[in-house]
Amino acid sequence: MKRKLVSSLGAFVVLGLAAGVVVSGGTPQWVQALIAGKPAEASAPACDSDQEPPEAVKALIEALKDKDAEVRKSAVLSLGRIGLEAKAAVPGLTQALKDDSVDVRGAAALALGRMGKEAKSAVPSLADLLKDKDRDVRGAAALALARVGKDAKAAVPALKEAIKHDDKQVQLYARCALVVLDDGAEVHVGALADALTDKEVDIRGTAAYILGELGTLARAAVPALTAALKDKSADVRRAVARSLGEMGPDAKGAVGALAAALKDDHVGVQATAALALADIGPDAKAAVPSLIETLKSKEVEVRGAAVFALGEIGPTAKSAIPALTQALKDEDADVRKAAALALGKVQALEEG
Repeated sequence: MKRKLVSSLGAFVVLGLAAGVVVSGGTPQWVQALIAGKPAEASAPACDSDQEPPEAVKALIEALKDKDAEVRKSAVLSLGRIGLEAKAAVPGLTQALKDDSVDVRGAAALALGRMGKEAKSAVPSLADLLKDKDRDVRGAAALALARVGKDAKAAVPALKEAIKHDDKQVQLYARCALVVLDDGAEVHVGALADALTDKEVDIRGTAAYILGELGTLARAAVPALTAALKDKSADVRRAVARSLGEMGPDAKGAVGALAAALKDDHVGVQATAALALADIGPDAKAAVPSLIETLKSKEVEVRGAAVFALGEIGPTAKSAIPALTQALKDEDADVRKAAALALGKVQALEEG
């Protein structure tokens, strides 16, 4: 239930591009396609280094050489979605960082980021891409370096130069990578937190998104994020709530503010706040009364998120059992399913 709801929420454009802060028809396809992409987990199943890559991957690697830029872009997007199983494409994707097409370069950077440390050989090329003429691509390169992780240490000098860039977006993404590389992490998290009060809405939204991308590494920003739940932009508030959720129990100090956000004027903010409380888990028990009240919402997305949150809070949400029982009669089947699962978690854990 959680992931289904998360995928429907819509977040800030990963690269916080100038025209706007949310995904829209005007956003480059490669940004939209990879917006929710996370770096590959080191323990995730993947092909052994001496194993033949899947036939589809081999075909897509060949398609990276197609004379049509749209075909190359589509191949890059597919390789990014495949992730670790496509690690044989790292050399081809590294070459694609020099493509004439801005979309191909940007998508290649993010695809490499999806492969985590398996893309460490691309670090020098990604560092060079921080000087790309296109701001989107520069941001993609910085985010990719962050996702490669500690193996991207060689890019630290280039990232330090990038935080001096005139473009605030590039500065923010460079700081994201430097936090991951543990190079003055406290200073960079502080700068990202300060950006939550920037006069430009896209900067505030991008800062919120990045802090969520960093997760527990940015736990020091929880107070600033909590304050940002009152931002005048609903899109920013939504991004802030999502980011607090990404920090899990480390964001327990924001429980009161997230509970208040369940009454936000924007439905998306309400649902995202409920999901954030779910991520915080048992430490969000103080929000149980507010979540119970939220079960009366007219919006199925909000009701579903609230039900899920109560289940994740667990035994200390036992006061919600009557309301969850009533939710078994909800008009929406997904909410009814979530209620059944939540009741099992609350009651079984309470007794066990």
